[in-house]
Amino acid sequence: MSSALASHSASQLTVASQVPFVDLCSTLERIQKCKSRPEKTRYFKDFLDSWRQFHDALHKNQKDVTDSFYPAMRLILPQLERERMAYGIKETMLAKLYIELLNLPRDGKDALKLLNYRTPTGSQREAGDFAMIAYFVLKPRCLKQGQLTIEQVNTFLDSVSNNNAAKRKDLVKKSLLQLITQTSALEQKWLIRMILKDLKLGISQQTTFSIFHPDAAELHNVTTDLEKVCRQLHNPSVCLSDVSITLFSAFKPMLAAIANIQQIEKQMNNQSFYIETKLDGERMQMHKDGDVYKYFSRNGYDYTQQFGASPLEGSLTPFVHNVFKDNVQNCILDGEMMAYNPTTGIFMQKGSRFDIKRMVEDSELQTCFCVFDVLMVNDQKLGHEMLSRRPPTSKMRETGAAGEHS
Repeated sequence: MSSALASHSASQLTVASQVPFVDLCSTLERIQKCKSRPEKTRYFKDFLDSWRQFHDALHKNQKDVTDSFYPAMRLILPQLERERMAYGIKETMLAKLYIELLNLPRDGKDALKLLNYRTPTGSQREAGDFAMIAYFVLKPRCLKQGQLTIEQVNTFLDSVSNNNAAKRKDLVKKSLLQLITQTSALEQKWLIRMILKDLKLGISQQTTFSIFHPDAAELHNVTTDLEKVCRQLHNPSVCLSDVSITLFSAFKPMLAAIANIQQIEKQMNNQSFYIETKLDGERMQMHKDGDVYKYFSRNGYDYTQQFGASPLEGSLTPFVHNVFKDNVQNCILDGEMMAYNPTTGIFMQKGSRFDIKRMVEDSELQTCFCVFDVLMVNDQKLGHEMLSRRPPTSKMRETGAAGEHS
């Protein structure tokens, strides 16, 4: 990639707008073909190092640069971009599209290869690998050299995803047609694998992260945000000493594991430890900044609309806003969202056939947020502090359990 980059002007804003898509595809091809893991690692690292070197030259002396390796990484790890890269496209749809665009006879040999890609034939060793079969069908019919940059490919793929979500199938086909007519057979082989979210590289997601940065897997586990990982860890020499838990950005909470009650003291080295009641609700995190609130589930889904983005709306925020002490400007709390029955004085359980995330306004039940962890208070991040050193929730509120109706 280095020679290709050197010929481009540094006047563009992003590295992805400069790097030909074929450079990435050629690297992926080399990674897939070599058998040893050290070789695979070296090819990826060479590509990554060239990208970073060009990035540093392109953005020399600039501050707050948002450009990163993300445009390439999202294509290398497409399975992590399920929401941004939701194409709704499978092999059969692609086969029919290629048959139509290439004007192949429907009962011809190549059309049948595409449609029956799972069926092995005497000369078809790649049975089940649609991308490889498509490559051989496309090779004599496509451009010898592709014309698109990584940025342009991402733009087209985003268009496919957006139009698929809006059920505009004609525009999905139009974007795919633009991709097909401007890329070589090799590029289309890798495009197909990106669309199907299976690159078959022979290296794991964990390995890819470790090559990018030692802290990449940890940060992704916390934030589930691939773009943030690429931006914050652009410099491989900078360690992520403080796990990046930030306001209004969902992160993966620490989950419990099944333990043998007889072995707990031994596992804790006979030191002091805390035990909390396992609540049968919905794991939820609350982010507060002044009068602005957001709520995220353990999988990063946003439930702010249900619980309230401000003290004037929702099933929870109006009842907890004035419970915080005046000196608490912002905070991130982790806990369990429960439904409380004030008549019986008990929490409802999931088996009661109700959903706390969809509780109606006139319900006799009350939304209650049971806080069991404090991740940040007034911009001070506490994720790496021992639980005993984190401020107890009683310091953050005047009285009562967080989430109880007054």
